[in-house]
Amino acid sequence: MPANSTLPNNGTEVCVLSPHASLFNIVTGVFISTVIFGVTDGLIVSHSIAWIYPLATLRILVVGLWQVCVVLPQNLTRGGRERFYSEEISREEVNILGWLGWGWCVLHAPIQYLWLVKNWSNASPMLLLIRGVSICVVALPLTIDTKARYGRALGKRPGGLVAAWLFSVVTTVSLVTLGVISTIELSMFAVKIYTPSLKWWTAYIMLVMVFWTCVTLLCIPPRDIPSTSGSFGEVLSGFMMGCFAGLYAAFPLFIMMQGSSHSPGMSITNYVRCQSISWWERAIAVLP
Repeated sequence: MPANSTLPNNGTEVCVLSPHASLFNIVTGVFISTVIFGVTDGLIVSHSIAWIYPLATLRILVVGLWQVCVVLPQNLTRGGRERFYSEEISREEVNILGWLGWGWCVLHAPIQYLWLVKNWSNASPMLLLIRGVSICVVALPLTIDTKARYGRALGKRPGGLVAAWLFSVVTTVSLVTLGVISTIELSMFAVKIYTPSLKWWTAYIMLVMVFWTCVTLLCIPPRDIPSTSGSFGEVLSGFMMGCFAGLYAAFPLFIMMQGSSHSPGMSITNYVRCQSISWWERAIAVLP
């Protein structure tokens, strides 16, 4: 039996991650994701993630819901309205790195959903806060570079209209899902710690988030413009910026992790060895 697992009265092994292990997964996820986006999307995107993400939940919701209400009915792959989307590029800029970055974003929608389902009733306020904020790291790139040109590239192939439509749907649903889950987790955190004395702080934080969303949308609006060509030099500079931005983004979470307990619960290594958990529970514990 793995160390630090528990045995209730019926003798069935109960495997749970320790608070430290749960936060370790989030910290490494923030760093790894920022590095990945530095390589796949360029240094501008990874740099933007580092300073936008702590208050980016509303930005993700605004862009995601706008895609649902306006862009998707007009075909997201054509760029939508130029107020939010631009087709200023003179040629298609589609490469394998961009596809990998897009895939990393959309992969996290089901992962975050499964995590929320599993931990709906037992997540601590601190874990909900950090998880709700860290989700923004993987969702933000789709609010900076919409990758609509990738859908257009699919549409030019034989039978590509269906593929282009599916690209639009998957992109939009993933972005909205991540924004909604982040909102739910932050709301659950607020409910768990709420006291009447905190009501003004709650209102203040909400106002700051609205202000931050407006500022970031004005400074870095969603655009269908490639931020990297995939050349070796740009990939290397994106990797270096991703490492720097990843350390910057993960450092506050790392400090919080140091104050967390190693018990009750177990390490990630012992957790994935448990016989009483399913494959998807192992997956969401391991994937950053």
